[in-house]
Amino acid sequence: MKGATDPQSFDHIVKEIFAPIYPVIADQIVRRTEITDGRCLDAGCGTGALGIALANITDLHITFFDQSEEMLDMAFLYAQKNGLDKRFETLCGDIHAVPLFDEEFHLVVSRGSSPFWNDWRKAYSEILRILKPGGMAYIGGGFGNAELRDRIIKTMNENNPDWRNSFKDRIKPEREALPGILSSLRPSRFEIIDDESGFWVVITK
Repeated sequence: MKGATDPQSFDHIVKEIFAPIYPVIADQIVRRTEITDGRCLDAGCGTGALGIALANITDLHITFFDQSEEMLDMAFLYAQKNGLDKRFETLCGDIHAVPLFDEEFHLVVSRGSSPFWNDWRKAYSEILRILKPGGMAYIGGGFGNAELRDRIIKTMNENNPDWRNSFKDRIKPEREALPGILSSLRPSRFEIIDDESGFWVVITK
């Protein structure tokens, strides 16, 4: 699975450019899922921005999950700085073989990670496996709203015109494959959101 290869650069972008989107997306997740307590997995968490934003407006216990130990070290420090205390943990691993038992989580979230997954069917199968019955997943990418999207894309293009090259060729195939993949996995329900908030799939086990 490919992802961010320079954690320090990624951290800078999250803090300096992307920071405003995470509280907006966290609020959208809570309003859509109505899940405010229990266990939440932030998959492909990077430095933990989305999980921290969720923890700040809920009573969720967050597991920060990523393939990069360095990213997880940063997520750990930021979670501590945000006062999460005993409401979080970090876990290193691969989304295609999540090292967790079945039916452990009430909520799984991920922003910006799925284009880098090598096998979407296996990844979503693992997400469904670790969800409790009735649990939900909110997976995808976006900037929260049109204003934030336009502002961030403008800034990113000015700083690095090639910033989308690492994933742009995978976005369309993933979006085309998702309805068939999710139908074959037979969750209780799934909904695809494609609007100014971004492209997201909301799954109920």
